[in-house]
Amino acid sequence: MPNGAEDRAMLEGKTILVTGAASGIGRAAARLFREYGAAPVLFDRDEAVMDVARDLPGSAALVGDITDCAALADALERHGPFDAAFNNAGTEGMGGRMVPIADYPEEEFRKVQQVNVEGLWNCLKALLPGFIARGSGAIVNTSSVTGWLGAPGLAAYSASKHAVIGLTRSAALEAAPAGVRVNAVLPGAVETPMLTERGFAANPGFAEGAAASHPMGRIATAREVAEAAAWLLSDRAGFVTGHCLAVDGGLSAR
Repeated sequence: MPNGAEDRAMLEGKTILVTGAASGIGRAAARLFREYGAAPVLFDRDEAVMDVARDLPGSAALVGDITDCAALADALERHGPFDAAFNNAGTEGMGGRMVPIADYPEEEFRKVQQVNVEGLWNCLKALLPGFIARGSGAIVNTSSVTGWLGAPGLAAYSASKHAVIGLTRSAALEAAPAGVRVNAVLPGAVETPMLTERGFAANPGFAEGAAASHPMGRIATAREVAEAAAWLLSDRAGFVTGHCLAVDGGLSAR
């Protein structure tokens, strides 16, 4: 739980869009942002997002897909304007199975790019004009440590997360003159269904080495990534933009 009145009010009064909020990092972020005083608006294509909202008084939820511009426009119309956004929705592709480039299906490659790159593009296109017109707002995009580093068997995902970093930096430069900030978090391995229910199950031996690959000797909790996003969205990070914050237990420092 947040410590002290100042922490509890870190996001006080902010209406924050959280995509990919039905599980994992997005779900942890929705809960944490509410603890910090925000009114989170949860957005996910999985109808389980409605259950998350019911368990989180002061929040709202919409079922929709970030690849659907009309769904995003509906979210803005029904629950906007937003003060901030955590663009977290994404997919790893292949149900978490690591596949070499030569064997990777083209259709699956396009699907990963559609969600992780085009979907983020849609979110930025929907949000930035209003933020820039008001002269305020903060956005955090979820990339990955694989957006800095290569990852064998995860080329499609890694490519998409490299693109997230490029979109983050470009959007930050475009929006900075208006006082709007755009940053990214780059998680390493995180204890979420994407990893523990799909990645570990689909790749024999992966679970045994995941923690050891991080210098801190463990994987992250979803809440730890959410904490980084919360700080970047808060006024405490008021002079931080275009930054990619690794939450990876030192993995990218090697």
